[in-house]
Amino acid sequence: MGKKLIAILSLILPLLLALGAGCEDSGGLAIAGKAGTLGLGGELTTAVASDINARVGFNAADFDFDGDVSDIDYDFGLDFQSFSALVDWFVFDGPFRITGGLISMDHQVDLKAGGLPGELEGIGNGTYDWAVVGTLSGEVEVDCVAPYVGIGWGNILDKSKRWGFYSDAGIAFTRSPDVTLSATGTPPGLAADLARESKDIEDDLEPFKFYPVLSAGLFVRF
Repeated sequence: MGKKLIAILSLILPLLLALGAGCEDSGGLAIAGKAGTLGLGGELTTAVASDINARVGFNAADFDFDGDVSDIDYDFGLDFQSFSALVDWFVFDGPFRITGGLISMDHQVDLKAGGLPGELEGIGNGTYDWAVVGTLSGEVEVDCVAPYVGIGWGNILDKSKRWGFYSDAGIAFTRSPDVTLSATGTPPGLAADLARESKDIEDDLEPFKFYPVLSAGLFVRF
């Protein structure tokens, strides 16, 4: 999904800039492409009042990577999707703004781990040979509507600019991620240790209930 979105944005943004440069300036609507901790996406912005803008957007990310969680090496498959509805308040006569709103998140990370027979791995309170564990699989999920507060720089509907850059920094107040683990092997005690391991990962991810939202984007105004 991420590669497709990059390709779409790389085609759309130059076209929007060309159209924006040649059309009549209404000043009341803008479209943007952005990238950040929610993934890649786009936003549509309109004016509510002279110092207030409203915007809606969609973000997505889809990629794989390797990492370590609780001393176990996993292959991660990340699949993020989110929708946002935000309001910008320009407190001063300038590009600085305070932003609030809601972000609907459907974030999922698939986990997979394995090892060679004879290799030992600590899982929960136990130690197991990978020969009896088999393949260890799991899922980390955040599926909620989160309040968002933040600050930003750049007034997309500033009539002195037809296009430009803008940025956001804030916090989405989500719930703690849910973690589930399973294995293809069923040695005695493993089910209980998988439950303990899942809880340990949830504890490690507890800070992410305050999800950092950082992004930068390019806009064009119509």
